[in-house]
This record gives sequence, C-alpha cells and structure tokens, in this order.
Amino acid sequence: MKLALVSIITSQLADGAAANTVQATLTDNADAIQPGAVVNFTADNGATVTPTSALTDANGQITVGLVSSTVGASTLTATAADGTTVSIQVHFVAVPAPVIEVADPEQTASVAPVALSPLETMKADFDKVVAFIEHGIEVLGKDAEADLVALKNKFLL
Repeated sequence: MKLALVSIITSQLADGAAANTVQATLTDNADAIQPGAVVNFTADNGATVTPTSALTDANGQITVGLVSSTVGASTLTATAADGTTVSIQVHFVAVPAPVIEVADPEQTASVAPVALSPLETMKADFDKVVAFIEHGIEVLGKDAEADLVALKNKFLL
C-alpha cells in the first residue's frame, strides 16, 4: 500500500479552534485507489486530530482537521491497516494580541465622536490589520512573514 498526505490548509492560529486540514490518499502499489480502507491518525505537540480513524472515500481519500493551542509545528501521522505509515508537519501560529488604543483625554473631552460610514469603518479596520501585520513582521522577523501574509490573504482578500 502507498499512503500520501497533502496539507490543504496550514499555518492556522493556535487558538484551539482554527483547523489545519490534511488530505490522505491511499493506493495500492499499482496506484489503484483504495476505497473503504481504514486509516488511523495521530498528532503530536498538543494538536488534536478529527477524525482519529476513518474509512477512505470512493477516491481513496480522507480529509482530517488538526487544532491546537500550542504555537509551532505538529506532526500528523497516518497509519493504514497494513501498517503503512506516513507523516507530515503542519504549523500553528501565535494568536495576535488585541490592539489597545489609548485616547488623548484632552482630545476626547473637546471633540465629539464622528460617526464613520460603513466603508470608512472597513477601511479603518483594514488599515489596522495591515499595520498589525507589518508590526508582526518587524517583531517576529522574516520567518513569520509568510504566515502573516497567508493570514492576511485568508481573512482580508
């Protein structure tokens, strides 16, 4: 048997809810798909896999989700009924800290709040997210740039 894993979604937030997604494909040695075969899944570094065991679909595939509250790499291991084993790493990124705005008490007292249009509100929110991502790149370095850009593309584009 041949068992292959492909990461569909990775670099999710380590918030215990956002799921990385991995697809397993089981074939025989002649590359014929294997529907209805049992595959078991485990993960390390505090990640939880759902489902932990499943039958392959008509295409010989199973899609699993992994969630974690631990930042860093987690290794997902899939094991077929005949003992064939394969592993793949997925990554969980830090949950961003909430942005706290400090108001100038003198300005707050003298200026009445201005209601923004929905478009202006969305633009202001977008500008805050971009500033957060740029700050994250400065603080975390180039290693985090790809993860932060992926989050920006997922949630903002």
